[in-house]
Amino acid sequence: MATIFEYLKWRGDLPFSTVRPGEVDGVIFAMTAYVDYTKLCHGETRTMSEAAAGYCADGKYEKVNLGLILPSRQINKTFCEAARTRRYGGSLITDFKDRTDSAEGYQFSAVTYHIDGGRMVVVFRGTDDSIAGWREDCRLAFLDEIPAQRMAVEYLEMVAAKYPEEKIYITGHSKGGNLSVYSAIKCSDGVKERIVRAYSFDGPGFSRSILNSEEYGKIRDKISVIIPQSSTVGTMFEKGDRYGVVKSTNTGVFQHDPYSWPLEGPRFVKLKELSKVGKKNEEQFRKKMSKMTVEEKREFVETLFDVIYATEATTLTELTRGGLKKFNTIIKTYGGLDKERKEMMTEILLRVLELKKA
Repeated sequence: MATIFEYLKWRGDLPFSTVRPGEVDGVIFAMTAYVDYTKLCHGETRTMSEAAAGYCADGKYEKVNLGLILPSRQINKTFCEAARTRRYGGSLITDFKDRTDSAEGYQFSAVTYHIDGGRMVVVFRGTDDSIAGWREDCRLAFLDEIPAQRMAVEYLEMVAAKYPEEKIYITGHSKGGNLSVYSAIKCSDGVKERIVRAYSFDGPGFSRSILNSEEYGKIRDKISVIIPQSSTVGTMFEKGDRYGVVKSTNTGVFQHDPYSWPLEGPRFVKLKELSKVGKKNEEQFRKKMSKMTVEEKREFVETLFDVIYATEATTLTELTRGGLKKFNTIIKTYGGLDKERKEMMTEILLRVLELKKA
């Protein structure tokens, strides 16, 4: 079966004015969001091919480290291979924003591509290697709106006003997918009318109250949520009924990697439903969340990250460097929790260590 890179070779000579963006294009833009645009554009407005000129020369991009959980070489290769095509190369990169605050516990990054045919693609970056970003993700369990969601709405409104003649696509992977859909739900009616499609690729879902809202109803038919067969992240919270399940060649949490999703023509290989593992992940998450009050969720999340920050790590990469020795230090700091909460916290931390082994 085909891969994203084979898609770039197959469709690369066709401009977006000839063949409009589809779900695979949505993933390609979503994954390029993880690239460091400060190094690519240096504060200037550049086309994708211009930005790639130095960054991609002589395979230098292969040495760029994007952190523990991101497939660094594939992401950088995606940007460089796309930049060489007629379809992507002329896309103008504008309005890059990047904000992370460990003290406040948020991480937000967005960029806009202007493509053929009077369209723009607003791209929200997913959670990176920063612990601040993961803390913010977990706060979705008890906050009506996290800072990155508010910033995503503000960003979408800003670029929509700045480029009033362009139709809008929105996309993102992981938390970026959540921000994509959230911004589409919460933006003004005028912006909603200009949105062609809002993609979420294995992003966390939402509360039932959001999916039952009038705002969601107005944009529902323009939302595309895609999750892999045994999804972990995408089965967090409610997905609504606008989602599709795709095949992955990886197992477990590593199905979160879109490079493991095979293609048939211009689309990912679709399945009728989640696998047994995917259904179990969804059921277990809902069961655990239903047992906890909002305040208990808040206490658990904040305690978890307080003890992680006690290690002085600011990224997942740093957190795993100490291995089991650092893990034992963490264990000692949450001795006051009840048995069930300790087990949940231990399971989460062990999964982090497993990421390093993979």
